[in-house]
Amino acid sequence: MKKIIMIVFGLVLLLAAFLAGYFFRNTGCKVTQTPPSLPTAAVTASPTPLLTMTPTTAVQTELVFSNYNSAGVASQPTSPTVFTLAKPKIISHIQDYHWNSARGAQSGTIGLKSADGKTYGPWDAKGDPGQGGVPNAYWTVYPNIEIPAGTYTIIDSDPASWAHNGGTRGTGMSQVYAVK
Repeated sequence: MKKIIMIVFGLVLLLAAFLAGYFFRNTGCKVTQTPPSLPTAAVTASPTPLLTMTPTTAVQTELVFSNYNSAGVASQPTSPTVFTLAKPKIISHIQDYHWNSARGAQSGTIGLKSADGKTYGPWDAKGDPGQGGVPNAYWTVYPNIEIPAGTYTIIDSDPASWAHNGGTRGTGMSQVYAVK
């Protein structure tokens, strides 16, 4: 009986450790982002940057949109990538995935377009390697501007290499983080 209790207790601890790791990896809970560099935000709408950051400034962020998944991908999304904010947010960073058949793509720009037609950005993206060292598979921008509540379409300068799959329902793979 004691041996069974020890086995059950061990399994419970293992499950708890797994769930804790999954929670912190996938919920965006208390993520601290220290951007390596912060390009100047070029905005065609009226908002101005509200947050001045340096590479040593740690900012608590939260994931406000993600359609990333681990299934195989194709390039050239068939549908626009759209997300909605219930209240105004300072957008810390946006990341798009450009697998491009293991070739990556020279990083370009990422911007946002509101449902009422206002454009935010585009901002020059920093390219980072992806799985297996694929060059510039992850494009990241650091706009650090407040945008109002509403619905936004992510505008990627190279949709021909932007990844999508059935899990994204044909929309380009993106993650959007906001300052908490």
